Amino acid sequence: MKNPPRFGGILIFLILTSLCIPALAAKDDLSFSLESGFYAQPQQLEISAEAEDAVIYYTLDGSAPGENSLRYEGPIFLSDTTKKPDPLSQKGGVNPEEYFKPRKNSPSAHPVRARALLPNGKWTEEICGTYFIGFDRQQLYGDLPIISLMTDADGLFNYETGIYVLGKVYDEWIAQRTEPYAAWEAAANYTQRGKEWERETMVDFLLGNEDDFSQLMGLRIKGGASRAGSQKSLRLIAREEYGEKNVLYPLFPGNLREFDGVLLHKYKSFTLRTGANDRDHSRIRDPFIQNLAEGLCLETSANRPVIAFINGEYWGIYTLHEEYSDNFFQYHYGIDNENIVTFKTNTIDDGTEEDANLYWQMLNYIADHDMEKDADYQAVCNMIDMQSFADYMALQLYIFNEDGIFQNNNWEMWRVRDPNLDDHPYADGKWRMMVYDTDYSSGVYVEGNNYAQNNILEMLQKEYEPWHPASMLPNFLKDESFRQIFITSLCDVRNIFFDQDRALTLQTQMHEEYAPYLEDTYLRFGPNWIMWNPKKNLENNNSYLTNFITGRYNAFPKLIKNAFGLESAKAITIRIKDADKGTVLINNRPVPVKDGQRLHYFADYPITVTAVPHEGAEFKGWRLSNKQASLEDASALETTLHFTGSVTLTAQFK
Repeated sequence: MKNPPRFGGILIFLILTSLCIPALAAKDDLSFSLESGFYAQPQQLEISAEAEDAVIYYTLDGSAPGENSLRYEGPIFLSDTTKKPDPLSQKGGVNPEEYFKPRKNSPSAHPVRARALLPNGKWTEEICGTYFIGFDRQQLYGDLPIISLMTDADGLFNYETGIYVLGKVYDEWIAQRTEPYAAWEAAANYTQRGKEWERETMVDFLLGNEDDFSQLMGLRIKGGASRAGSQKSLRLIAREEYGEKNVLYPLFPGNLREFDGVLLHKYKSFTLRTGANDRDHSRIRDPFIQNLAEGLCLETSANRPVIAFINGEYWGIYTLHEEYSDNFFQYHYGIDNENIVTFKTNTIDDGTEEDANLYWQMLNYIADHDMEKDADYQAVCNMIDMQSFADYMALQLYIFNEDGIFQNNNWEMWRVRDPNLDDHPYADGKWRMMVYDTDYSSGVYVEGNNYAQNNILEMLQKEYEPWHPASMLPNFLKDESFRQIFITSLCDVRNIFFDQDRALTLQTQMHEEYAPYLEDTYLRFGPNWIMWNPKKNLENNNSYLTNFITGRYNAFPKLIKNAFGLESAKAITIRIKDADKGTVLINNRPVPVKDGQRLHYFADYPITVTAVPHEGAEFKGWRLSNKQASLEDASALETTLHFTGSVTLTAQFK
């Protein structure tokens, strides 16, 4: 729904700690003499305080500085970090399956945190820096941004309170266990949730050719089954208690606010995802799918690849994701976040328990009423955005998601509690869909070879309990108007958003951005089986994703035909005369089709075509190749195409 982000690489150097401040910038009269970054030779770092008699304390291990820390007496020598030890990487106990020990050191840095005690007994705000000595940034990471996280190591690895380890919670759980279990089923410290399992962390953003900045945030472990991995997904949250209520920076180039088109520069939280089910495969599935899905009537999150460091140690490549929350909708749509309700996999996420009834009342109404009756269907249309639901279900089926709404997992909806169209057209009280965690899709575990399997037919024939969210789809399909919306959405997802050339181009771009850093991530985190040839593993899995992309594109029209008992899809070829002077949109989708693009739709339902002249150009009308099709108005910029056979439609610009 919101504007698609410009996909670009970001190296996020995660050093777990309180968020740092920019190099050379003073904060409460405290400053560093060196900016965070890469230096060819050892350096002398000076810390200065404007206030006389201020006592400066600093740390070099990522922990927060205090009176028990090192006292600054003179310049700090920052030695070569090419052979700096990585003690955190040698720690075990982070998953129940295997102890993976890296065979070599990874690039590392000096994390420096400092603050000063003033003569009046008050502390200055904290500043920080991240210093790579003996490395060349361009050789290592190019302009990929880095997020350096600095934090007390005990907060991560302590037996009782560490959020990154199996710890005490696991030992108590396993003591009661009598049956075999999978690693992802185990309870552990890292599976715990809530504020108690959040750790104060300084985050230093080294954004390559963008402005660097830093600040304190809260750190949590993120995800479901993926928490059992050695490299875990992370969530970072800005809170007033840490200093700043938000991250006031445009983290995602091209991520525009929906209500005014201005670049979004305010974030409450974000996540660093490992790829979950795709972690040991291509790594790009979820951001790849989300980027392609931008423009469908559903929410997707902006994303970009980053490199992370924790306390100066290499923590591998991640995908930085914009996080869904009530703040997300406030910042994107200008709607009061106190009026936002989000419902995630059968549980209220933002809102109160009373708000959960808004969802259950809708679902119960759908289960108890006959959608073949127009009055009942129209009543539901006031509860849920049908185009959003159709697009969401069509997307899930096209990508063959095997851990999504059809399995009653990884689905989310949002709405306003109290409708107020003065706030935004979406503040109408209707539920709308949100896409996340699509990694278990596109044949991730079967080398992409399930592309021809008719999961559309399988999901429509499946018996659902009335409380199952996917039960809404077969109920809605009893109404002919929704049937048209849904079948058209299936075709649009395939023809426009996942057009083969478009998808393969983005896959190549993303693979080239991620691949150079994935081998080092495997070398750091394993698993052991991948170490025989991590580069070959990556190449194979990229080809498996290609296998699904091309196979699914070619097979999908027939799958739709067989699932709904339709005649064969007809080929609609779009030609653009003087393509440099205008574009064509199909069904009001925001993604233009290319000159010569071949689309497949079913003659049962017409399609809308829209000509969009470039500035200074003029639209001269539509031209059809044969009499198997007709236009309602061949001279209108937007018109409806009816067809009984394959046809070529030309948009003429001058």
